[in-house]
Amino acid sequence: MNLIERIQQGESETLEFKRSFDKETIETVCAIANAKGGQVVMGVNDSGAIVGVQLSNESIQHYLNQIKTQTEPGLVVDIDAFQQQGKTVLVISVGEFPIKPVSFKGRFYKRKANSNHQLNLTEIANLHLQSLQLSWDTYSAQNTTWQDLDQQKVERFFQRVNQKGRFKLEGSAE
Repeated sequence: MNLIERIQQGESETLEFKRSFDKETIETVCAIANAKGGQVVMGVNDSGAIVGVQLSNESIQHYLNQIKTQTEPGLVVDIDAFQQQGKTVLVISVGEFPIKPVSFKGRFYKRKANSNHQLNLTEIANLHLQSLQLSWDTYSAQNTTWQDLDQQKVERFFQRVNQKGRFKLEGSAE
């Protein structure tokens, strides 16, 4: 799909329009990296009209440096310039970061639908565990013993698992 067709589809979880480069652009790059990856198209307004950007010889390098130095871990993105309707449009391509979350100035964002959402502490922890394909229940509870468990609940768990028939737990909770 070409750039014009992508722009005509509008903003989404994987595509954002920005008129120019600013802190919200870096926030969006971070949010996209914490989701599925995608692109930020600079030089396009919110309604999808191409307005173009002005570039100097150092603009793209400056944008790359700003993104890398203001995100943690530092994101390395691709920026490509295109001519559309006689105007310059930049496409920042952002890959999904493998170990999440990535922060921008100490804040964490994730792309949901066509907007960025700041994550709370629980969401940050869950996103990190999900990126490692772990969950809180894979960790042993420190300083606990078998006697600390509710034996009736353990027995009910054994019964429910065995009733489902996917596999059989043998023995007892004792």
